[in-house]
Amino acid sequence: MRDAAEPWIFALAAGSAAAVLVSIAVAQILLVAALVLWLATRPVRFRWPGYFLPVGVFMVITLLSVAMSPDPVRGIWVLRKFWLFSMGLLAAHFVTSTWRARMAQHMLIGVGAVASLAAVIQFIFLYRRFLETRQLADDPTVLARITGPMGHWMTFSGEQLLVWCAAIPALIVLGRRWILPSSVIAAAIVLSFTRSVWIGAAAGFAAVALALPRRILAGVLAPLVLIGAAASPLIYHRLAMSFESQFAPDTGRLAMLHVGARMIRDHPLFGVGPERIHDEFPRYYQGFGLETFYYGHLHNNILQIAAERGLLCLTAFLWFILELYRSLIRLLKMSDDASRWIVLSALSALTGFVVSGFFEYNFGDSEVLLLLLFIVSAPFGAMHVQEDSHSQQR
Repeated sequence: MRDAAEPWIFALAAGSAAAVLVSIAVAQILLVAALVLWLATRPVRFRWPGYFLPVGVFMVITLLSVAMSPDPVRGIWVLRKFWLFSMGLLAAHFVTSTWRARMAQHMLIGVGAVASLAAVIQFIFLYRRFLETRQLADDPTVLARITGPMGHWMTFSGEQLLVWCAAIPALIVLGRRWILPSSVIAAAIVLSFTRSVWIGAAAGFAAVALALPRRILAGVLAPLVLIGAAASPLIYHRLAMSFESQFAPDTGRLAMLHVGARMIRDHPLFGVGPERIHDEFPRYYQGFGLETFYYGHLHNNILQIAAERGLLCLTAFLWFILELYRSLIRLLKMSDDASRWIVLSALSALTGFVVSGFFEYNFGDSEVLLLLLFIVSAPFGAMHVQEDSHSQQR
């Protein structure tokens, strides 16, 4: 029973990671099914990935922040997201071979490409409408950006960023036929016109570029250059709109930086309280045009966590990220030619997420977090089996 359940738990976990690209509800159902089957059968020995110590500290301090909040009931919502970290445990326990890692990549790239193709088609229709109305609200490079199957463009582009970054090293073993679906995902990232994702994608690619064969670099860059060249007038329009008075997101982000710093100064230990940035922002804001930008969060992982939950929680978050990097680099040194790409995929996706998070609160996006945890935790499972094998040989 236990041996029979083990591959099914992997399939459910990988299916959940792929399903999150189209439906968070389906992804959560599959995640629950994987957890229930794991608890019922216990087919493998439990172990904690190294990064779970800072995650545990992060959760405890978040709980204290909720308790210290003027409105603790509202802060309970962030506690409900803690269970998403179980995806990391599933990946670390059941992605136990290079074959399973390849199958997971097949699923992520395949579903991601379908979602991206739908988004590219969506962009065509949105742009045609914009040409008819010439209204800012209909501009698919600004306020009517593509969302694919998701409810918001930041969620969609953040997910595609992770899939594309993870796919680049995976092309080493997946072969040239997977360059096309990866290029479709790249096209959706370009047409998302989300600058934070553009920067994150560039950083994720740069993080692993030197470790990739030239054929992979050419296969990734050639279609990306063609897509960028074809969309260059629209890219110029998007960048120019950043300086227009009717749409000035950079001005709003500067205001958030100043407001966030004041919140941290007044509430250094536990912040203003989870889910309370929107309520507190007008009280701290010293300017005009508050209605012209969104301030439900501070569009920066570091600033958001520090202002909302305090510097102690920020320290735990940074510890989590640094421990992930430390662990993945250690696994990279241990890896052989057959498994090296799994760790590189995790490092690329993690770097894309971190850099994008300097300009967006992507850590607070459940879909993005769930997908990230699967990708960065997969090497722990695959490399643990390899480490055990080496130990037995000694």
